[in-house]
Amino acid sequence: MAEKFDFFSLPYTSNPFGVLFQPLAIESLVKRALDQQVFTEADLDQRDDIWFSFNAHTSLSGVDKQTVLDGSNSALSDLRFALLDAKHIIITLGTAWAYKHLERNQFVANCHKQPGGVFNKELLSIQNIERSLSHIYELIHDQNPEVNVLFTVSPVRHIKDGIVENSRSKAHLLAAVHQVVDENEQAHYFPAYELLMDELRDYRYYGSDLIHPDAQAIFHVWECFKTAWVARESQELMETIGGLKAAMNHRSQIPGSNADRDFKRKLQERLEAFRAKHPHISI
Repeated sequence: MAEKFDFFSLPYTSNPFGVLFQPLAIESLVKRALDQQVFTEADLDQRDDIWFSFNAHTSLSGVDKQTVLDGSNSALSDLRFALLDAKHIIITLGTAWAYKHLERNQFVANCHKQPGGVFNKELLSIQNIERSLSHIYELIHDQNPEVNVLFTVSPVRHIKDGIVENSRSKAHLLAAVHQVVDENEQAHYFPAYELLMDELRDYRYYGSDLIHPDAQAIFHVWECFKTAWVARESQELMETIGGLKAAMNHRSQIPGSNADRDFKRKLQERLEAFRAKHPHISI
């Protein structure tokens, strides 16, 4: 979805701390960002020569402690700005299974390949998830009262947990999300999960791992999202941008030919006209 936003030049911020799967991890970082609670050395752990934070994805890890701290706090600043500036915030939940670090006595966002004995794996209850999601909504809404918060549940199945366990996990997420949406006017649910499970429900819409949606499935979900949440005038503008991006990605069969030069000249004219009319849009 973030790639779709990027292609159509829609302003967005996506996962400054990498992909987070369970609600408590999202809640922790949202609170930290809005409270401006910066990361310190006490928030980092080390495995061999790698420094990392249990609050973040491995993409923020590294061999230099200060670089990891700086990167984590930069991501925290990006997250805070996005939460305060956005008109719409999409929170996608992947699993209700969470890992609690026994020594720290706290749930983590990422295990960073630590030994299994360091953690206790727990299925979060519907009530705990509901409290967490409600707190996320309240934290954001208190400082950005006009924002719409869209909750979704990922259709990607966590098969490593087990098929039955995955179903229990998704059921807990869905029940909790709908309770929060029912109680808050500016909280909404987008049915990405149901679009894959019920509308498409065929393995031909999945990649070779039979777990992740393929390009056709992603396109279908995107079209449904666009219809539901993108204004008509913005959709028309997106069609123009899509046409320009497609032309920019065009590769001539005979570079340097008259036809190629004519195509590039007309494309440049189209781009200049678009930028003159929409100077705030980068394309």
